[in-house]
Amino acid sequence: MADAAVTRFSYIVKRLEAAVRAHLDVVCRAHDVTTSQYVALSVLRVHPKMSSAQLAARSFVSPQSANQLVAALERAGLIERAASARNRRVLEISLTDKGAEMLASCDAAVDEIEERMLDGLSDGTVQSSRQALQRCIKNLSPVAAPAAPAVAEPGR
Repeated sequence: MADAAVTRFSYIVKRLEAAVRAHLDVVCRAHDVTTSQYVALSVLRVHPKMSSAQLAARSFVSPQSANQLVAALERAGLIERAASARNRRVLEISLTDKGAEMLASCDAAVDEIEERMLDGLSDGTVQSSRQALQRCIKNLSPVAAPAAPAVAEPGR
């Protein structure tokens, strides 16, 4: 009988993530960015003007790592920060033209990784797999905690 850990879905997902990460590391290194920086830049391309905290959450890094990541990307001229019009204490992060160009130069190589990963799968299988994984993410996403029941104060 097969080892249960080897056949668990979460184990398979982790192995896939490791394989994709290894390929992304090679592509990113060739473009003088880390995979974490590439992910952050990709998030900013879709969601410009995010705060560092928002970027951390969407890029799968801790707030401390995001601060280091943002500082390095800013030094490299790939992003810029500006005070938010809604809250001057919040710095919004956006791609620079140089950052957008760097991402565009990575896109073809990243597309090749995805094509290789999906080789031999039908369009229907790819679509249903994408939907299934998105549902898994939704199922495990944090939800608002229910309100705590009101507790009467002593003597009232």
